[in-house]
Amino acid sequence: MDYQELKDCIDGLAPTQRQALGKVLSLAALGGALKPEFQAHAEAADSPRAFFEAIYADDDLRFTNVWAAWAKHAGKDWLGRFEPIGRGARIDFRGRESQDAAFSVRGVPVAFAGGGSLIVPLSGRGADVYLFADDSFNEEAATYFTTLQGDFTCAGLELSGMFDVFKADNALIFEQWNLGENGFRARTTDLANTHGFISMH
Repeated sequence: MDYQELKDCIDGLAPTQRQALGKVLSLAALGGALKPEFQAHAEAADSPRAFFEAIYADDDLRFTNVWAAWAKHAGKDWLGRFEPIGRGARIDFRGRESQDAAFSVRGVPVAFAGGGSLIVPLSGRGADVYLFADDSFNEEAATYFTTLQGDFTCAGLELSGMFDVFKADNALIFEQWNLGENGFRARTTDLANTHGFISMH
C-alpha cells in the first residue's frame, strides 16, 4: 500500500476510528507521502492496521512518534520493549480502599525524605514501578504526570535527583534526568548531536 491507499482506507472508517488512525498516519507522512523509514512497512501491508502493526514490531522504530501513537491507540503493553535501570516492588491496590472518599484513590505513594508524600493515581488492581535512564524509552507512549526533585522512595526504590514521572496503563515510570556540568538537562540525543556521537535511536 502507499500513502493514498492507506488514507482512503482510513477515510472509509467510522468517525472515531477515522480520527484516531488519521492522526497516527499523519505522523508517518510528510508532504502527502510516507516518510522513507515507513515505506517498506506499507508495501508489505494490506490494511492500515497491518501497516501500524509492522511499525510497532520493528525495534528500530521504537523511538518514533508513530510507534508511540499506535502503542497508545492499540493499548499495547509496550514497556517490555525497553530496558529499565531499576524496578520497584509491585504495588497491590486491593484492600487499600478506605471508606473515606478522600483516601480511597488507588495509586502509588511517593514518600519524601523531608516528610510528606504524593499519591500518583492509577487504575486497576495494582501497579509496577520502573526507573529509566534519561531518554531511554519512548516518552510519547506514556502520559506525563509531573517532575519531582529531591530524595524520595517509591515501591522500595530509593531515588535522588530530578525525575520526570509518567503513567502507562498500570505502571509508574520515573525517568532520571541526566544533568550536564552546567546543571542543565543533557539529553542523550542532544549530546549525540553536539559531539557527533552515533545515536542508537
